[in-house]
Amino acid sequence: AGKRAMGMSDFRSAFFFFDNGINFLRKNHWKEHYDLSLQLFDGAAKCSFFIGDNESLNLLTEQILTYARTFQDKLNVMYITVSALSYASRLPESIEKGMIILSKLGQ
Repeated sequence: AGKRAMGMSDFRSAFFFFDNGINFLRKNHWKEHYDLSLQLFDGAAKCSFFIGDNESLNLLTEQILTYARTFQDKLNVMYITVSALSYASRLPESIEKGMIILSKLGQ
């Protein structure tokens, strides 16, 4: 439902669906249901960015960066973080994080 709402650019509803999905996850969800956890947290992070909910974005991003297994799994939320910093007029931080990400892509 969250993906469908995002497809219709209804990011508030999509966030609600992703957030509810996250709330249904069990304690060890990152170990037991990694792909589902990543999809739910990634979708919620995208939506929180689009609706301007920076507090949720920070919490979701922290979870993904902590538990994601690969750099590729972290890449999307890193992009969202750089974009959020740019939109918040925190350009030096945005550029610095962007350069760190680009340097890791070259490895």
